[in-house]
Amino acid sequence: MKLFFLFSVGSVLLAQTVPVTRRPAPQTPPNLQDIAAGVQALEQAEPVVPGFGKSAAPIPKDFKPRTDVPLSPTAAAAVAASQQWGTQTNTPAAGADGRVLYSYGAGMPTVVCAPLRVCIVEMEPGEKIVGEPHIGDAVRWNVAPAIYGEGPQATALIVLKPQAPGLDTNMLITTDRRAYYLRLISKPADYIARIAFAYPDDDQHRWQRHLVEQRATEEQTRAEVLPAMIAVEKMHFDYRIAGGDEHLRPLRVFDDGAKTYIQMPPAIEHMEAPVLLVIGTDGQGTMTNYRVQQQTYIVDRLFDRARLVLGVGKKAQKVEISRAGKE
Repeated sequence: MKLFFLFSVGSVLLAQTVPVTRRPAPQTPPNLQDIAAGVQALEQAEPVVPGFGKSAAPIPKDFKPRTDVPLSPTAAAAVAASQQWGTQTNTPAAGADGRVLYSYGAGMPTVVCAPLRVCIVEMEPGEKIVGEPHIGDAVRWNVAPAIYGEGPQATALIVLKPQAPGLDTNMLITTDRRAYYLRLISKPADYIARIAFAYPDDDQHRWQRHLVEQRATEEQTRAEVLPAMIAVEKMHFDYRIAGGDEHLRPLRVFDDGAKTYIQMPPAIEHMEAPVLLVIGTDGQGTMTNYRVQQQTYIVDRLFDRARLVLGVGKKAQKVEISRAGKE
């Protein structure tokens, strides 16, 4: 916008244009009450569902969400079987150092704790806890790991402390050997200080393995009778030994009427063992069944002549063994 002003210089009137700028009117500060009212209206507005009109239908006042699900016969049978295991009798027994022993797998063990008291769940020596224990009520129960001992016999513990009496929940502990499923109860004053487990199935398996190993040892001993266990009246020591050096020559040769025993010097354990050949009537050596046990050749037959051979060709070392009177 421009304004024209007239002024005179002497007797002459002059006109001059002066620019004028229009300023906007000052704005009124926002009303905080109006803003709060708008926000409240947005919060109370019904949500709009895209594609289904302005808003969804309101929830009926008498609507009640479903809190239970009917079970099929199969599911009901599974629940009954689980409850039977959980309620079957698992009679505890007194153990050493204040332990209460439960038989592992014979029903669900129950741990009774009290506020301001510490309860301990003890694993088998050498058993390692894998991951964190899972507890049904992690808010009102304090669970912490612990361990005592060193090396392969170190024992893992779970320390339990309830925050209030009247609690009833369960807990799962997984280890490198098995899984423990426990029921936890809190009482105002009654509590079990320390529980541990007996493992009857493992003990039975260990006993069975021991019996199997014992039978195998006895059978091996009977099959491979050492010279010291042979009856003296059946022994025959009249053998001749010729050739070879002191590391290759047998200390003694004898038989029990069925088998022949060639006892070698101790140095044979640290050197290549010679091969045993039985010499026939044609003077030729043939292989025969034998085995070496505790520096002793055990030959499954009698022979008149035999030869121990170490090496091949002209450089081979030989020791001749002959029964007396059969040279």
